Amino acid sequence: MQARLVFGALTSALAGFLLGFDTVVISGAEQSIQKLGGLSPGVYGWAMRMALWGTVLGSLIGAWPTDRSGRKGKKCQA
Repeated sequence: MQARLVFGALTSALAGFLLGFDTVVISGAEQSIQKLGGLSPGVYGWAMRMALWGTVLGSLIGAWPTDRSGRKGKKCQA
């Protein structure tokens, strides 16, 4: 049971790190996106919101094809 708990904790930590990394990348590119696109403040806010929601939804939806095409017949040995 202890190994399973550690595995779950590490997986959660990695997921949080990746979501934070995506957020930093979006934050770093936001001013360039606004300038290049000539976006109004409302459209700019919508675009940034959708970029962040895209990271969350991509994580959730990406699990299905990964589960289907990943390793077959192998269970986590805890």
